[in-house]
Amino acid sequence: MKLARLTERFYDLVAPDIPNEWDVEEVMEPFIDENDLICEAILGHIPVIWPVSHSLCYDFLRLLPNTLLHLSLEQVPRWIGVTLDLYETDGLRAAQRFMQNDLKKYLSQLAGRGGLSFSSVEKQLLPYICGIARDTLQIAPARQSYTDTTSIFVPEELNQFSNNDDNFLLYKLILTFQWGFIACGSLLNKPPGEFSNLPSEETKHSLWLRTFFDSFKEPLLARDIYHTLESIRVRIFLDNELPGLMRAAGAQIFHSFLPCSEQHQPEKTLRSMQQALTADKIEIHPLLAQHLTEKESHTYCQGHASAEDSVRITSRLYSTLQRKKQEYTPLSPLPFQGVFKLRAVETARKIQEQKMGEQFADMMAAHLLSLSKKELADVLKQDQRDSGNTGLAESDISMIMDSEFASTANREPEAPLLITINNEELQLPPELEDFTKNFLDEFGHLPARFLSSAAGKAGQTMLEQDIAGKNEDDQPGTEALLYNEWDYRRQGYRKNWCSLHFKTLKPVHSGFIRNTLEKYHGLTIRLRHQFEMMRSQERFVKRQREGDDIDFDALVEAISDSKAGLASSDRLFIRLKRDERDIAVLFLVDMSNSTAGWVNTALKESLILMTEAMEVLGDRYGIYGFSGMRRSRCELFHVKHLSEPYGEQVKERISSIAPSEYTRMGPPIRHATSILREVDAKVRLIITLTDGKPEDYDDYKGKYAIEDTRHALLEAKAADIHPFCITIDHQARDYMKHMYGPANFIFIDNVRKLPLRIPEIYRVLTS
Repeated sequence: MKLARLTERFYDLVAPDIPNEWDVEEVMEPFIDENDLICEAILGHIPVIWPVSHSLCYDFLRLLPNTLLHLSLEQVPRWIGVTLDLYETDGLRAAQRFMQNDLKKYLSQLAGRGGLSFSSVEKQLLPYICGIARDTLQIAPARQSYTDTTSIFVPEELNQFSNNDDNFLLYKLILTFQWGFIACGSLLNKPPGEFSNLPSEETKHSLWLRTFFDSFKEPLLARDIYHTLESIRVRIFLDNELPGLMRAAGAQIFHSFLPCSEQHQPEKTLRSMQQALTADKIEIHPLLAQHLTEKESHTYCQGHASAEDSVRITSRLYSTLQRKKQEYTPLSPLPFQGVFKLRAVETARKIQEQKMGEQFADMMAAHLLSLSKKELADVLKQDQRDSGNTGLAESDISMIMDSEFASTANREPEAPLLITINNEELQLPPELEDFTKNFLDEFGHLPARFLSSAAGKAGQTMLEQDIAGKNEDDQPGTEALLYNEWDYRRQGYRKNWCSLHFKTLKPVHSGFIRNTLEKYHGLTIRLRHQFEMMRSQERFVKRQREGDDIDFDALVEAISDSKAGLASSDRLFIRLKRDERDIAVLFLVDMSNSTAGWVNTALKESLILMTEAMEVLGDRYGIYGFSGMRRSRCELFHVKHLSEPYGEQVKERISSIAPSEYTRMGPPIRHATSILREVDAKVRLIITLTDGKPEDYDDYKGKYAIEDTRHALLEAKAADIHPFCITIDHQARDYMKHMYGPANFIFIDNVRKLPLRIPEIYRVLTS
């Protein structure tokens, strides 16, 4: 295609922009000898790149002839996509470097010859970082390395080295550096004393460090100065804390990442400071030392410098390094150094504030509910409760604290903290007071909405309890237990969210037991025989000093040793060993209203057959029914305790099992876990009999209910208790695998088969 035609097409594609004719002709000239189809394919990329960056578009066209020696036209769009992603995340220079220098690396990745992938080493890296951080830090893949203080983000793949052992070491170094920024307090959320007087219009971010950078005319320069200073401080900290890792990195990693030289200030100074990070032993660079006092130099070298010191030095260095006319080009970090993403830190802090605030509201609500009814009524104002208005205006709530406590600096740890609601002063229990002080330490304030939420929750629960009390015609129950509930939406627990009330089923004198035993007479006899055979397990133990028979293998070996002149063994016998069963199991029976009819009958018949057989077996077992309505009235019905003998009372309670209300499964599973946690047994089981998925009258439905039940089951597994579920729900396969795991539940498609299958299932579980 002729140059004039190429130039004309270029102008058509970038209209209404009118670029310099000489620049257009320069980048179009290499394509004169290409055929029209190839030229049109190349020109088709211009509208994609030109609106993003004119310079990048020119660079693309200049480099394309060489690139087409390695890439096909079909692969070019993907290459452009990676380039534009880099431009949007790291800027023009990063995109230009990728096009100019990283084609070989890109081709290796494209051909599947990449380096070490994060997914292949995630299981090794997570225990490592949690071990050194002594905290729960998550790891996730991202384009750049950074931390938001709750998670550390690392590249999806590392291919800086041909040896994957070195790439793995680099992964560890990246994680360690990001943890260092957290441990050293580099991501400041509060101003040092001398910087606390920034103009009010500048304090617009929840993270003070971001406000600090925005206060400069060139925020990126201030950020890079501070980041480099903190990287030096973190390197010194890591040299002291993890000398082994840093020695290994010095031998294999650091020297591979010498920063490229710069010709102009301030980039030259920052590159020189950055170069110190790659030394075997870090020292204060002369260009930095001239801006430090003697005391500051000493504290940096000794590892005693703080983030506040870096803030002060940043202000001094900025005034020295800033350029009046030319725009500053951001510094490219070293691969192990990562970047600061302060927006991500802000977002994580807001999420953490919300989680801790909700936890405070739950704890505060539980404390309010522990007050006497008169005290709680005074706090909430009786007229509000009577009208059903459990919310409080912010003017009704205040927090009074000692003046020293209000200031985060130099305060006494025992400084009093008082909370007043509706002019009623409340004394907080020690645990809640400590939590509140930690919250104020972390975030500087406690939003009134969390106090209002606590008062609202307490008022709503009290209102529900009043309504439930008016409709309650059963015998008075024992004091309720409070259990947490998992909220997947915020990835945290609602503390003391559910009240579990205990009830004893009233014995029912009926012919149900007799009729069931007659109906399944033959099965009952067979089950008793099968379970009797399970009472003890026998096995032969070889190579014993005494026993029931001769171990011929051991005897031959002893004779051989003797012939060879070696000392022969005296362990020449086989002994029959009987292992006594040591099993404790709790049966949780669904008593929701959906079990009416055949389901309820089948559940009771199954329990009768099980108990008759287990009396022969001798295993410890308990039976509880569960139902309830809303979180304030979860109910657990006592049928048989673990240590309670099986008698007429238990049989009559089984007969009285009847449909009740809803299926909130989390609290009964957590209570069963707490019971079995105190039991000393080799095998501990929770077997749930249900006809459907967890559900309650309030928002305990769908994914929320399933995730809470799943976490209750995970808590049981963590306590070395094995949960198992027997269900007749036709939709069980959709959610049961997620809750219990693939091998921990069974679906019975015919409810009439339930009494026949449950004993067999138990036999398999405990054999």
